[in-house]
Amino acid sequence: MKTSLVVVVILSLVSIEASAQTYGLDNADPSVFSKFRIPETDLSTLWFNTNLYYLSDKISNHGYAYDNFNSNFNYSLTPQYYLLKESDDRYLSLKVMADGSYQRIHSTEYTVFSPTDYNINTTDNVDLSADEEYRNYLTGDDMFFSIGSTDQFSAYAQYANNRNEDSTRSTTYAGGKTQQYAVSIGIGWGKMRDVTSVVSAIRFQERLKQLNLLSNDLNEKTIEDLAEQFYRQGYYSNVHVRPDKFFWDDVEKTLSNDGVSLAGLNQYADSYIREVPGELRFNRNEGIVGGVDLRLSYNNNYYSQSLSPISEQLYTLADAYVNFSHQMDLNSQVRFDLSLSGGPNLIKNSSVRQEYIVNADAGYDYELTDRMVASLDDIFGLTFQNMGTQGKQLSNDLNFSLSYFVEDNVSLSVSYSWSYDDYRHITYTLQTENDNYVQVGFTYYLQRGFLYK
Repeated sequence: MKTSLVVVVILSLVSIEASAQTYGLDNADPSVFSKFRIPETDLSTLWFNTNLYYLSDKISNHGYAYDNFNSNFNYSLTPQYYLLKESDDRYLSLKVMADGSYQRIHSTEYTVFSPTDYNINTTDNVDLSADEEYRNYLTGDDMFFSIGSTDQFSAYAQYANNRNEDSTRSTTYAGGKTQQYAVSIGIGWGKMRDVTSVVSAIRFQERLKQLNLLSNDLNEKTIEDLAEQFYRQGYYSNVHVRPDKFFWDDVEKTLSNDGVSLAGLNQYADSYIREVPGELRFNRNEGIVGGVDLRLSYNNNYYSQSLSPISEQLYTLADAYVNFSHQMDLNSQVRFDLSLSGGPNLIKNSSVRQEYIVNADAGYDYELTDRMVASLDDIFGLTFQNMGTQGKQLSNDLNFSLSYFVEDNVSLSVSYSWSYDDYRHITYTLQTENDNYVQVGFTYYLQRGFLYK
C-alpha cells in the first residue's frame, strides 16, 4: 500500500512539470551528438599521501601492584601516478598506485610477580596496482588496435611474540599474497564517444537565457567548445588543488569568444549557473564499436595459515565484443553491449580446465521532463566451466527505475527488479527463480562542491 502511494505521488509530479523549464530538451537537433569530438588532453600527475600515527597509554592499579603500558605505532605511504593522453583518434591511460602500511603494537606489564611480561604484534601490508590502456586509430579511419594490462599484487605479514599461560613465550607468523596479472592485444572498428557534456553545454546555454545574459542561441562553435570544457571537468581535480575555480575560469574564457560575460552575477545567479554539471540525469554515449582481442590472465592466491592448496590459474582467452549506444533525441537513448570470451587454463592441476562466458546488457533511458527519468535495463550472463564435469551459471536481471529530481542534488526513486539464477556445480545445484524486489529510495548527491574565488 505504501509503495503504491509513493508511485502515485511520483507519477503525479509529471503533470506539475508540464510548465517547468525544459533546459534544452527540445531546442536542438540530436545531430549535435554525432558532431562532438573528444578534446585533445595531455596531463600527468604524481601524488604522495603519508600518514604517521602514534598512541600510548599507561594504566596503573596500585591495589593489585599492577602497571600496564601500551604503545601503538602506525605508518602508511601511498604514492599515485596518473597519465592521460586523449583525443578523438588516440587514448592512452596509465594508473599506478602503491600502498604500504606498518603497524606495531607493544604491550608491557609490570607486576611484583612478573616485572617484564610483554606482548608484541606487528603487521605489514603492501598493495600495488597498475592499469594501462592504449587505443590508436589507423590512418584516421574507424579501424584501431588496442593494448591493455591490469596488474595487482597484495601481500601481508603478521608477527606475534606473546607470553603463554604457562609463562613460556611463543612466536607465530601468518602471511599471504594475492597476484593478478592480465594483458590483452586486439583490433576493432568504430568509435564510441561520451557525449554527456553536450547536454551540459545546451542546458548551460538555456540557463544563460533565463538570467537574461543571452537572447539567442550561442553559435555552434561555442557550443562545441563548451561541450569540450564540460568533458574535461573531471580532469581538473587531478592537476589543481582548487579544481572548480580553474574550471569555471576556462568556461568564462570560452564564453568571451561569443561576447558573453559572467562578471557581476549576484549570489543566486552565480549558484544557478554553476549547478549545470550536477544536473546530469544519466550518462550518454553515442556510437558503435566492436572488436576482438586475445588475453592472457594469471591469478595466484597463497595463505600460510591455510591447509588448502594454492589457488593458481592461467587463462588464455579470446574475446569478441560489440557496444552500441544511440541518442534517439535530446532526451532518450538506447544501448546494447555484447561480449563473448573463452579459452583453456594452462595450469595442469587447476580445478578449472576451460571457461566460456557470454554477457549481454540492453537498456533504454528516457528523460520524461527535465526532472523525471525512466530507465529500463536487462543484464544477461552465462558462464561454463569445465571442472572434470560441466559447471554452468546462468543469470538474468531485469530492472526498471523511475527517478524524480527534487533538486539537482536530491532525487526520489522507485525501482522494480526481477532476477533469475541457475548455478550448477560439480557437487551441488542452486536455482533461484522470480526474485522480485521493489525499492523506494532517497538519494542525495555530493558531486558538486562550493566555489570560493
